[in-house]
Amino acid sequence: MISSPGKSVVVHSAAADLSDFRGLVERCMPQQGCVEVQNDQSGKEHPWHQHDTDETIVVLNGQLLFYWEGGEAVCKSGDVIELPKGVRHGSKASFGDVQYLISFANVDFAR
Repeated sequence: MISSPGKSVVVHSAAADLSDFRGLVERCMPQQGCVEVQNDQSGKEHPWHQHDTDETIVVLNGQLLFYWEGGEAVCKSGDVIELPKGVRHGSKASFGDVQYLISFANVDFAR
C-alpha cells in the first residue's frame, strides 16, 4: 500500500478480484451514476487535473503510471487507487496499452 500525506491517495496492490468482472462492476457502482471502463493506448496521458468527487480506479489489464501531488506509483492489473476529491493527479500508459475501471465514488478495497 502506498499513501500520500494530507488528502490521502492510497494504492492497494492486487486488491481487486478480476475473475468476476460483473461482481467488480457491481461493487464499484455508485448509488447514483455509472462506472467507466477506459482503454488507453501506449503513450496516452491524462495530464494534471482534479475532480469534485472521490474516485476509485481499478487497473484491469496492463500497467498505468499514476501520479498525484506528493507521489506516484506504477499500478498493474488488480491494483486499486483510492483518490479523494480535490487531489490533483494524472496518469500515463507508459508501459503499453492499459485498461481500467473508474468509479466516481469511494469504494473501500482495504483488506
